[in-house]
Amino acid sequence: MKRIITLDGGAATGKSTAMLRLSRTLGWHGISTGHVYRAATVLAMAEDITPEQAPERLVARLQEGGLSYNQATHSYFLSRPGLGARPLPVEVLTSPEVSAKTPSYSRVPEVRAALLDFQRGLYRDPGLVADGRDCGTVVFPEAPLKIWLEVDGVEAARRLNRGQGVPFEQAYVDVLERNRLDRNRGTSPMAAAADAIVVDTTRLTADEVFAVVLELARRRGLASRVGE
Repeated sequence: MKRIITLDGGAATGKSTAMLRLSRTLGWHGISTGHVYRAATVLAMAEDITPEQAPERLVARLQEGGLSYNQATHSYFLSRPGLGARPLPVEVLTSPEVSAKTPSYSRVPEVRAALLDFQRGLYRDPGLVADGRDCGTVVFPEAPLKIWLEVDGVEAARRLNRGQGVPFEQAYVDVLERNRLDRNRGTSPMAAAADAIVVDTTRLTADEVFAVVLELARRRGLASRVGE
């Protein structure tokens, strides 16, 4: 059995922070699947591939190895003909420009199919913690532990305001709209898996969220050696 823990949920639920801490504590690999789509968007932007061209051109580049990921350092790399591989800093992946353009590419069914294979290929022993919006339902439905994190829209906006400097009003509107679109997209809509454990992080600190997910991992026998 593959040892996989999925952490899904909408914007600013704390899933990426929890993924990093949990994967390091367990000594497992980790992946934020939302960053996979952001990295693919950067690749498209770098090669002037429009969303309309993505089903053919972007998919072809992904299949050629245009995007790679180092699990040990949680780093993405773009490989372009004649230019070799170059790392993608987190600052680039999370920039306002990339954030604005990513939905146009991530909702293309052919791109999602290509990146689904990419994501599933990232599993390595001793285990994998994956966060995103469809990890438990689509990417790793076989995961023995699926956790769904949720947060009140007001608190999500506050977190984006504090962490990224996004004006509160804009952040609130953006969070609600992005979550609405992801819940209603035709391919791999955002949803909690039927067997996911729901954790409301609205009133929890990052430390408290981590403590909750670590305890859930322990109860499933996936973290029995931690702290021993």
